[in-house]
Amino acid sequence: MDTNETAGHGHIYAEALEAYTAEQKDPSSRHQLSFGTSLKLLGHLVEHYQHPVLVLDALDECSEEVRGHLLRGLLLVIRKAKCPVKVFIASRHNLDIEDHLRDLPHVCIEARDNAQDIENYVQQELTLAIQDKRLLRGNVSQELRGCVEEVLLRDANGM
Repeated sequence: MDTNETAGHGHIYAEALEAYTAEQKDPSSRHQLSFGTSLKLLGHLVEHYQHPVLVLDALDECSEEVRGHLLRGLLLVIRKAKCPVKVFIASRHNLDIEDHLRDLPHVCIEARDNAQDIENYVQQELTLAIQDKRLLRGNVSQELRGCVEEVLLRDANGM
């Protein structure tokens, strides 16, 4: 087996595999890559793939200082990349994130953009739950169904 390949997982970049292997040799050490080393590794990984896509979830849950540090590093990786890097960021609205990404082409999707999809999903799932008798053994009046639907949609907050 190739050193860059693992059964069922396809190709793994050699430097990433080395970092993982070093951690596995002594997991009690809680060895962590430094931020700079992580960025360097990310830069190498981005260059290794033809169509790199990076996903950052819950960016808003980092402190503003950490977010700034992370976004500056991410922008450095993107600017140094030889091919376009697509980045998907899932986050609540924060002005500092917008400020960092302002000069890059981007598309923002707001929670309200999904309102119809969410409403359709809630209606469909409620219908199935009632038909399959998973909700109150199917004994749900139109009035109760309307109340349940209203609460679910109100509290969904675009999620």
